[in-house]
Amino acid sequence: PVLEDRWRCRRCIAMDTRQDGTPYSPFGDHDVDARPWDPEFTHKKGRGRVALAGFFLGVLFGFSLLLMVLVPTVAPFCVYLLLLSTFHLNEYLLTAAFRPDTLNFDNFLLNHSRLYQAMILLSWLEYWLERLLAPGLKQWCPVSSVGLCLSVLGLATRGIAMATASSNFSHMIEEQRREDHMLVTHGIYSVLRHPAYFGYFWWAVGTQVLLANPACLVAYAVATFLFFRNRIPYEERILVRFFGSEYLDYRDRTFIGIPGMALVTRPRPS
Repeated sequence: PVLEDRWRCRRCIAMDTRQDGTPYSPFGDHDVDARPWDPEFTHKKGRGRVALAGFFLGVLFGFSLLLMVLVPTVAPFCVYLLLLSTFHLNEYLLTAAFRPDTLNFDNFLLNHSRLYQAMILLSWLEYWLERLLAPGLKQWCPVSSVGLCLSVLGLATRGIAMATASSNFSHMIEEQRREDHMLVTHGIYSVLRHPAYFGYFWWAVGTQVLLANPACLVAYAVATFLFFRNRIPYEERILVRFFGSEYLDYRDRTFIGIPGMALVTRPRPS
């Protein structure tokens, strides 16, 4: 009978209950006319959608290892896929560990933006076209090692930053200060004031050095730089509003670590 009642329920996938015992749907009321399982795969908080994303990222990771063993001449591309899948899995897992209140499919950053998705496809296209024309240039070489080091540095820095900030970290800029929101100035934040951005920038640039993609290296560097050029000043204005002179003093003794960013984000004298 319980299974039959749940099958007939058109509002939610599985009946959850509030403290008073009344049922509710974690997906809201938008799915009233949907089949009972639909929101699990369409809503950003759907467990099915998250499970599928994790499954395919895991498959991509395993496929990359297998391809590297079977076709070692494409090792740079295989390592790139390993780094790509690791990045997106880490984003979700670190959010789950430190900000479970905001956890949903978006935390994988797979749908970061159409531009991000287009840039990934362009990097694949450039790698395989250039490999077709000059395969010797796309095999593992010292440049690939430099790219790997940059990417690992970026991934590690971003992961450490998210863990250090803990509940103070958010993928979305928070425009209202929470009661427990603190200014993090210890650990890696004592040197870099935006270590997660530093990590993302060098991870993105490093992947294109690893692939020996000259065109996408420039495109990635410019696109990522422009993204943070707009984001950092906006975020810092909010942090000044939150923390006042405490943040101003902190900003003066730390740096960003993205080449040229300090010049274009320097506050204008009032």
